[in-house]
Amino acid sequence: MNFIQLLASLTPVISVMLFLVLLKMPASRAMPISAVLTGLAAVFVWQMDTTFLAASVVEGLLAALTPLSIIFGAVFLLNTLKYSGAMDTIRAGFTNISADARVQVIIICWLFGSFIEGSAGFGTPAAIGAPLLVLLGIPPIAAAVVALIADSASVSFGAIGLPVLFGMEQGLTSGGVNMAAEQIAQHGGSFADYAQFIAMHMITIDLVTGTLIPLVMVSLLTGFFGRNKSFAEGFAIWKFALFAGLAFTVPAWIINYVAGPEFPSVIGALIGMAIVIPVAKKGILLPKTPWNDFAENDGQKETKVASTTKFSQIAAWTPYIIMAALLVLSRVIAPLKTWLLSFNVKWTGLLGTELGAGFKTLYAPGAFFIAVCILGFFLFKMNKKAIKESITVSCSSMIPTIISLGASVPMVKIFLNSGTNSSGLASMPVALADTLASSMGAVWSWVAPIVGIFGAFLSGSATFSNMMFSGLQYSVADSIGMNQAMVLALQGIGANAGNMMCVMNVVAAATVVGMAGRESEIIRKTMPVALAYAMTAGTIAFLWGGF
Repeated sequence: MNFIQLLASLTPVISVMLFLVLLKMPASRAMPISAVLTGLAAVFVWQMDTTFLAASVVEGLLAALTPLSIIFGAVFLLNTLKYSGAMDTIRAGFTNISADARVQVIIICWLFGSFIEGSAGFGTPAAIGAPLLVLLGIPPIAAAVVALIADSASVSFGAIGLPVLFGMEQGLTSGGVNMAAEQIAQHGGSFADYAQFIAMHMITIDLVTGTLIPLVMVSLLTGFFGRNKSFAEGFAIWKFALFAGLAFTVPAWIINYVAGPEFPSVIGALIGMAIVIPVAKKGILLPKTPWNDFAENDGQKETKVASTTKFSQIAAWTPYIIMAALLVLSRVIAPLKTWLLSFNVKWTGLLGTELGAGFKTLYAPGAFFIAVCILGFFLFKMNKKAIKESITVSCSSMIPTIISLGASVPMVKIFLNSGTNSSGLASMPVALADTLASSMGAVWSWVAPIVGIFGAFLSGSATFSNMMFSGLQYSVADSIGMNQAMVLALQGIGANAGNMMCVMNVVAAATVVGMAGRESEIIRKTMPVALAYAMTAGTIAFLWGGF
């Protein structure tokens, strides 16, 4: 691959970094520009067929329906709780557990968020957790940042193990043959057994990296957003933060060891909440004085809500309880899952190509959000004015997000589908990763997670990142004599890290807290954490003996 081709393959990354991060454009402007530049690079350098490119754009627009439905549903639920007054009760309930914002962040984003990640995945945890934090008085940008950072270690087992069980299996399979067949045979004979072995490497590394995440979250919360800009104020609860980290990672390790990668995040988070919440209520491992000292709450829009807590905690939490139950039951009860999936809308043969897309109308979390919102209208006895306001505000807030995702998802599809060309080149991501592998094999412990980040940053999904690059990672491990399962684990951890900064998740988090247009601020704070998380994992793998 020559320099021009290398530059072309980097177009999505360079353009997003330039326009979104450096020039601080809102995503609704940066992403359409980046998509156009990526399309031009695909046509003029990669010589991608224009019909196939157009079909990729259509595929991307249709694929964007799923994340858009999730974001709209999360915003709709937030506004339903706001205008009904139920959020006053939820706020009071968290204050009763602890008035300390640092503790609230850990419980909501790290533990409850991990449960939602294990149940649904695909950016849902930040869409639920971030607005909860805002309504507890945490600044919107701060809420988005910590919610994104929290959605990391649990992603390995997100959506009932999908990133490992489906993403890696698909990424390792070519022409119906799995390139890891020999390793699979040595670990029980099925890919599920090998996936469990890979996941053991991931969660073992996360006993260090994942356990540190709550401490990183609260330190950034106070250091970037506290009135005193003091990282030490966050570090002051290091005992509680590490305890909360271990309360999830240790049970997750045990569950994966015993039962495989489907439920470590779900069960690990439930065990974590059962352990951590009573400790927080009693103030164990915490300073006597709660911390809640934020700088001026820039950009937060005040919304009138009910002045009294007129609902019980159970009633106020009912939409979230039902939401969580629907997510879990729809993923584990086979007949229900089959029935919900039967309502899928599918489009095939887009513009005469083999490309297609689908929208899981009832199976997607967005449908569950909308259902519990409608239930909330009756449960909270909302009047017509409150219902109208919740719907109107939710719809109007989606306009920048529709533009952003309507450009970013087609850009990703062009990038992934660029292998259909007349130049004889592999697709852009594969060609780029091959170049990295040929030049950086000696330091692959640190490069492998960066490749995972790269895939998640562009595709918006750890599952897609694993699908794109697991085959490449396995081949590199073979060629340089590195443990294949370890390299695949680093790919998965890198994909987890990419979740913190990928455009789709950042746009979603910014939208649900009312900060659409300020995505660059979020990425500039989450990117260093993502890179540090990945590099720490690489260092642990190197010391562990990956070679």
